[in-house]
Amino acid sequence: MQITVDAWDPSFADNPESPSRANQAIVNAGVELAPADWRPVDAPASGPRRIVVVDGVRRIDARVELLEDGERWPGVCVSWAAGAVACDLDGQVSTVAEAAVERGLFAAVSPGVDFGYYPYCEAVSADPGDLVNEAQQKMADLEAKMASMVAMEAELSVLDGPLRGRTRLPNSVGYIKSHHRSYLQGELNAVVERLQPGQRTPVFHLMSGWPRYTWYLRLPGTSSRGWAGVARLEAADDLSEEAAIALADATAAALPPLGSAAHKDARAPQNLTPIAGLERRLKRMLGDPRLLLRSVRAASRETDDRP
Repeated sequence: MQITVDAWDPSFADNPESPSRANQAIVNAGVELAPADWRPVDAPASGPRRIVVVDGVRRIDARVELLEDGERWPGVCVSWAAGAVACDLDGQVSTVAEAAVERGLFAAVSPGVDFGYYPYCEAVSADPGDLVNEAQQKMADLEAKMASMVAMEAELSVLDGPLRGRTRLPNSVGYIKSHHRSYLQGELNAVVERLQPGQRTPVFHLMSGWPRYTWYLRLPGTSSRGWAGVARLEAADDLSEEAAIALADATAAALPPLGSAAHKDARAPQNLTPIAGLERRLKRMLGDPRLLLRSVRAASRETDDRP
């Protein structure tokens, strides 16, 4: 087998809210309030005092091409890391509770040997986009593992990104910072635009590729117009409506004080301060991409030199 290597920063990663999926959305807006009664919901006077925030980062370190019996197979060498930050909201203290790094070579065929720092991860499809999605799932699995190690100590677990595939953690919500489209129409969508900092929409049920409860929350620190400072949160579909509403109240009470400041973070306020700090640490943990690329090239030469 022959292997070629290139540095690569792909832009075709799967988007869980892509228009093709979002256009199939089915919304039940009557979970918490009847659609005719929709209005901004104030945060409760008290909420969870200890929460866990979970995030992961992923980096494509190299693109590889495996040549066997005249057939070419694409592959990607990927590094990913995940961690959990425990936040004591009474003392406003955040500490990294768990963090780990993993790597893998994703391809539909095996190189037949260990590939430097990248153990082989079998992929079902050889499509480059599917290979990246396989790596994304590995990162989500590591995030869930990190969260499970500390979730029992917290009243609320906030997982950065969609909750899909990570619904088994107790008191967990997915936290989505950006919006590729609005799932609400007409007057319901106008409720989002009327939210004041700390307010949320009523909970609604969403089916868009997979079922979940969801709601919008506006964080402080920006204009209160339009969609500025608005994040969307998700809860597992197997919860009762009452439990989903309780989680929505918990996020409205706990998350606004954690919003980042615009002079420190270009993604403020949605990029919560614990998430921003954890991202910086995890990116450092991924290692020097130049040294890793060098190790990949060395491994490919060793593979080529095999008799």
